[in-house]
Amino acid sequence: MTLLLVALASASTLDGLLARGELSLLETWPDGRLKMATAIGVVPAPVDEVWARLTNWGDYENWMPQVADSTLESLDGDSAIVSWTLAVVGPNISYRARYTMDPARRVITGEQISGALSGSSWTWTLEPAPGGGTLAHRAVRSNVVETNWIVRQVEDPHHTLDYGINVATGIVELRGLIKAVGG
Repeated sequence: MTLLLVALASASTLDGLLARGELSLLETWPDGRLKMATAIGVVPAPVDEVWARLTNWGDYENWMPQVADSTLESLDGDSAIVSWTLAVVGPNISYRARYTMDPARRVITGEQISGALSGSSWTWTLEPAPGGGTLAHRAVRSNVVETNWIVRQVEDPHHTLDYGINVATGIVELRGLIKAVGG
């Protein structure tokens, strides 16, 4: 992800943009639908500390906005199954996800395996930030519109809610992580 951003802007421009706050990168399909929304920001903690926070699955409800419950169901090497309950408008939603962790590259990739948010996927990518701390990328593709009848009724042909929900989710999760490590 960093290589793509560096190709789009010089390192000094990227550092300047990140100094002003989190960034969002949107990837779209040719028909205009959202492919992925990625929030990018600097977390004021070392990569190892951020990694430890993100892989402590049972603690998310203590720091991640909207998470009512996170339960680690199983851990097999670098693969985890986690049950989630999210507090949203209307009834809470629950789903299970499988996470594959690559500790050497500091990448966590998740995919929905049952419950709500069918077809959703998420990725955290961590690397040392040039000025200190951790450069975190939170890629989000939550199929809220396609899987939520209420939201689907008010979505428009421009996919406004789909874009808005996914961009906001990545930024809110990144800010939750920043706050959790004392930022």
